[in-house]
Amino acid sequence: MFKKIGISEIPSIFIWLVTPAVSFWLLETLTHSVSEDMELPIIALNLAFYYLLYGLILVLSKRSFISLSLGSLLVMIVGLVDYYVIQFRSVPLYPWDIFSVGTAMSVSDNYSYSLDKEAMMIVAGFILLILVGLFTRWRLPMKNRQYHLLSVLGVLTLWALYGTSVQMPEVHDAVGFYEYHFTPNSFYQLNGFAVSFISNMQYLDVSKPADYSVKKVEEIMEPYAEEGEKKEVGGADLVYPNIIVVMNEAFSDPAVLGDFETNVDYMPYIRSMTENTVKGNLMVSVKGGNTANTEYEFLTGNSMAFLPAGSIPYQQYIRGEMPSVASQLGNLGYETFAIHPYRANGWNRNKVYEYFGFNTSYFRESFSEAPIIREYTSDLGTYQKIVDIYNSKESGQPMFVFDVTMQNHSSYSKEYDNFTPDVEVLGANGSAKLLERYLSLIKISDEAFAQLVEYFSMVDEPTVILMFGDHQPADWVVAPIYSMNGITDQNSWSESAERYQVPFVLWANYDIDEEAIEQEISYDFSKYGTLSVNYLSTILFEAAGLPMSPFQLYMKDIMKDFPIMTANMFLDDQGTYFGVNMIQSLPEEIKDYAILNYNLLFDAKHRNNAYYE
Repeated sequence: MFKKIGISEIPSIFIWLVTPAVSFWLLETLTHSVSEDMELPIIALNLAFYYLLYGLILVLSKRSFISLSLGSLLVMIVGLVDYYVIQFRSVPLYPWDIFSVGTAMSVSDNYSYSLDKEAMMIVAGFILLILVGLFTRWRLPMKNRQYHLLSVLGVLTLWALYGTSVQMPEVHDAVGFYEYHFTPNSFYQLNGFAVSFISNMQYLDVSKPADYSVKKVEEIMEPYAEEGEKKEVGGADLVYPNIIVVMNEAFSDPAVLGDFETNVDYMPYIRSMTENTVKGNLMVSVKGGNTANTEYEFLTGNSMAFLPAGSIPYQQYIRGEMPSVASQLGNLGYETFAIHPYRANGWNRNKVYEYFGFNTSYFRESFSEAPIIREYTSDLGTYQKIVDIYNSKESGQPMFVFDVTMQNHSSYSKEYDNFTPDVEVLGANGSAKLLERYLSLIKISDEAFAQLVEYFSMVDEPTVILMFGDHQPADWVVAPIYSMNGITDQNSWSESAERYQVPFVLWANYDIDEEAIEQEISYDFSKYGTLSVNYLSTILFEAAGLPMSPFQLYMKDIMKDFPIMTANMFLDDQGTYFGVNMIQSLPEEIKDYAILNYNLLFDAKHRNNAYYE
């Protein structure tokens, strides 16, 4: 059954016993300090993963050199992928990122893949592990094929038990598991990559809310459906305004993170807007990337709060027709257009826009003659397309244009002949190059937005323009702000919340009563300051005087009590924080909202579209 172990094999066995632990330490050290961040019980739980990984390869191959070299190579590759994901997106690698490979590859040429000195030393450590492993000569002492098969099944069983145990609350309590997804970097650093990744896999399948039923949905929506029926939507002579929505790539005001001075104002036009203008701040669910999630929250009114951290609804869940702002406006007689001057399959947009009810979509091939800044179509280039759509449509035919820009997309590390930064951060002493490039792009966005507004201020048809940012840039771009303000704990509540804040501005080319709008939606921007992006379409419809769906009437009702609902937190009007991991103890109003979210996204068979359009 088994052959004896030779003395010459003992060094190889010793190396095999040590290597999984070393590879664990190397992978974690790429992003943080194991000794400072992780307790012994959670370290032990992570180590079990590595020994199971190397063990599975060993029982499959029966040779130590294959187990050690291949195992170390796999760990190194995963570690580097996680390292670069954090560099580019400021959050770690999630199980759902496998669905984003195509989108990531489409922009991969725009990033720098350099390693700092410490990371290079860690890679060298991995290479050493691989080389040492190749020279080991331990062969698993197993001759009988039947026992070999049993060994493989045994290790696979241990894998199944491990994966299950890592996701159990009892195990979490026993090892001191850090439960808060609000700070994803802390989540991975304190729990370890392997444990965090496997723990998150339990959310690949989204379960129904505890009290979910079609009858419950009807109970929640009944009063709002009745209110909608009573509302007068106007006669045949009612003229709906054109609606232009710009979701501006990485558009934000980093001043919310701390004080700093620049040689010129990087957002002068938007700051100056007062007439027929509503301005405020949004709390979004992402930072540094995953643009499509902010897009999803705006177009549907749903929140990422009830979906797995790091998931992408556009790629994972939306598989057919679904009510959205586009289909809602289409039902009101609008022609609906989507603009994104990049690849059509990015985030699966070419399919999702069709599912959402957009009549026409324009992607990169429609912008071959548009002006380029760095490597991307400029904001102004997309605004010229909006003007072309307006001038091509039939007079009096209302249009809805949803423009997702690309100009400000990361990375900001390269130099370009067609882009010269003109914003300087005073007192940074050369340490804020990336921030200065980013702010210079924001300044160009501000200038382009001024031209868009000025053009439509001259047209006869009533037009409403809404512009907002999808997320802030990655951590490494804004790091100088923290440094200049002496902020070291960037995972604290206040700093973490501020990293998800972006501005919005809504303007009309006709008289609107800003105070009346705030009063009508029972939301005082001067008091609350910020609300989450899932409410933004409700504000848009109120400002434009458009009939709301029952779902928007519902959103209008809960907005004043729970102004912020994101993937990271719930916040009520008193400033009370509710963690997204506390779903069972949340107020009933939020549980009802979760039920409606599930109905809209996952239960098309029993969904009454009239509630949402």
